[in-house]
Amino acid sequence: MSLLSLAIASAHANQWSYPGDPGFVATNPQQMPAAKASWETPEYGNFTGTTGGTAVTVPWQLFAVNASTAYALGYYGQGVTIGMLDSGYRPTHEAFQTPLIVSARGSGVYATSGFGYRTANPGNPFTAGDPFVIDGDQARTSDYSHGTGMLGVTSGKRDNVGQQQGIAFASTMVVAKTGGSDTQSHGPFHDYVYFYTATKALVDAGAKAINESWGSFVQTIDRTRFDGLGRDLGANGNRTNAYQIAGKDSTSPTAMATTIPNEFLRDLEYQFFFFKKTYSAGGIQYNPNFPGLSFMDAIWNAIKVTGTVDVRSAGNNDWSNPYFRPSYPFFNPQAENQFVSVGGVQPPTAANPEYTKQFGFNEAGLAKWWVVSTPSNNVRTTSSGGDTAYSNSSGTSPATPVATGVMGVLLSRFPNMDAKQAREVMLTTANNKMTDGVRFLGTGQTSPTGVSIAWTAPDGLPDDRWGWGIPDLAKGMHGPGQFLTPMLYNMSKAAVDVWSNDIGQIAIKQRESEDRQWLANYRQQGIAMAGDFSPNVLNPDGSVSPQAFVLQGILNDPQIQAITNGHPEMYDKIPYSDALKWRKEWMDARAAYIQDKIDRGQYNASLTKSGTGTLFLTGNNTYAGGSNVTGGKLSVVGSNSSGVTVSNGGTLGGTGSVGGSLVVLPGGTLAPGVSATEAASVAGVVVDVTVQPGDVLRANMAKIALGSRFVATLGAGGTSSRLVATGTVALGGNLVVDLATAPTPGQQFTLVQAGTLVGTFSGLPEGASVTSGGRQLRISYTGNRVTLTAI
Repeated sequence: MSLLSLAIASAHANQWSYPGDPGFVATNPQQMPAAKASWETPEYGNFTGTTGGTAVTVPWQLFAVNASTAYALGYYGQGVTIGMLDSGYRPTHEAFQTPLIVSARGSGVYATSGFGYRTANPGNPFTAGDPFVIDGDQARTSDYSHGTGMLGVTSGKRDNVGQQQGIAFASTMVVAKTGGSDTQSHGPFHDYVYFYTATKALVDAGAKAINESWGSFVQTIDRTRFDGLGRDLGANGNRTNAYQIAGKDSTSPTAMATTIPNEFLRDLEYQFFFFKKTYSAGGIQYNPNFPGLSFMDAIWNAIKVTGTVDVRSAGNNDWSNPYFRPSYPFFNPQAENQFVSVGGVQPPTAANPEYTKQFGFNEAGLAKWWVVSTPSNNVRTTSSGGDTAYSNSSGTSPATPVATGVMGVLLSRFPNMDAKQAREVMLTTANNKMTDGVRFLGTGQTSPTGVSIAWTAPDGLPDDRWGWGIPDLAKGMHGPGQFLTPMLYNMSKAAVDVWSNDIGQIAIKQRESEDRQWLANYRQQGIAMAGDFSPNVLNPDGSVSPQAFVLQGILNDPQIQAITNGHPEMYDKIPYSDALKWRKEWMDARAAYIQDKIDRGQYNASLTKSGTGTLFLTGNNTYAGGSNVTGGKLSVVGSNSSGVTVSNGGTLGGTGSVGGSLVVLPGGTLAPGVSATEAASVAGVVVDVTVQPGDVLRANMAKIALGSRFVATLGAGGTSSRLVATGTVALGGNLVVDLATAPTPGQQFTLVQAGTLVGTFSGLPEGASVTSGGRQLRISYTGNRVTLTAI
């Protein structure tokens, strides 16, 4: 590496790190190993993976997501704003002394009254009409411990001083507070106005992804002892009749007796029902201005217009599904493309040199299509214990900012993408193998029940435990791994991009199959398809199921006592008629969503390229929906198994191959080949991908319509831009010839080779003369070829 290159790379890095930071950006592929290693300082952390397996005692989350590859390519989250809604943070901590970490500013007035904490006695009251502020740096010192830890994972300063750094350390982070600590029971007990105000402040500040690590669903009174009316039956007095679920991996049927059940659809559905009841007329959080809308609806209403992605912890209990909040899109499918739920992964150790699924935390289950799993145990991060304090954090709470940090880095790599598209890159490039590239995560490992916790889904599909796997910034730097929706890529911000991953469609087609089957079953069976109701749904005659339970903080809440006429034990029970109504509501919404996706072709894995920039596709792409170029240039350097349509204003080039049909419509341009200047531009995006200049683009068949253009560059030695097709090429557009060098008389250039050639270029019959650069050439269409001969 030259001294000049070192100086440029160092200056590039030091905009966001510290003077003397050894981290540098590679300027050629050979420098990548050294560049990666240069970022792996003590703050970055390490672990030995499959080669040694020593226990983790330092930060390992950055290694797990291969962050140093992104850094070595020059992407650290710069130019991106992300957000965090948590308990607030300690603004004086040394790791936060950067202008990139700022507090949100916002205020309002509570519209409802209630309590944030739901243990035996409710606490943390808020009162309708009282003012509030959502500023993240205004949290009480007793509350900001959780948010301080989460903020370090995404945004801890890289300064060679502390014990860790954030993954997206160059992103601007805007922080708002929830109004309490992580010990709040974040079931349906919050004010719509507060959470809309806090979320809207983050969105208005430009946050593209918002980290939401906080809270658990409200717990239950011990179901082995108390019945569904809250009566104490004595030690183990309710064990026979209680709704006991062992959890996915627990060996004890009573181990989960104080956590709200979440193993089956009926359990998750009950949480949805309880949200509906609490925010509807007669519920304690009812707001007549937003009837039936919960604080989760407030968050969704604040982000849906901008496309901001909500990244949310799955929960720390042994259930097959994330809790209602991260599973929100299951009941409101319109939100799915803007949600990520995050489960947990344990680090390699000396005894087990593999990643291990954290089976003690909620898994992907019914939310698998929007779940990733990230480091959740012994995550080294900032601590609120002092301005120089650090500690290990465990749970899906610290796992969540790992995913949010990955989103920040991906958005810096892909400035032309919106947050929803960067989310798809994160999901479809996630890793399901160990560092040896062979062993699946969890191979040979079992839960306490003896059940394997290995990855079981086919490659390319989310797993019931892991979701999509561990986000992988090394692979994510190179574009989508699949298209989960029709990709509309508007290159209006960066002039050049390159996607070198092999882009497939296995997931979107599997999703289509599952969704169509769900829709058919629903139309045939109706709401009965969802199975039994939770035992906390009353029987049709209004009686209480023997397996019913009572949620904590219900019996001693004076507001609930008042609105239930002294029967607070009934507040958390759902009338049968409401359960029927609300089940039909969510199932109708899902059915309509699926039908709408079918009608709009949303299960079609396709690419529409617009904007002025050039996109290089260098992988072997198998998505079947084809590509449409409506602006700028698409350069196929690898292979596309489906066709390409070039519309008015678009250009197709490249040296790869196009399956299906290549159609150039009026106003579109076909310009086979890659120039030396174009090839060199790729290094400015990702230096570890090399594109070679060349002249030949291959296709199955092609139609160059009237009003379109075929641009041919004629080079030295008879080289020229060339379309080679195995099938029929139908000509009709205009030929544009560019002379790179002056040809000698008699020199011949081949522009098209076809299995069958039909038609001629517009105004150029056999033997016609073509003039370019003051030179004349004669065109011929014989032998299923188009040739130009200098005269």
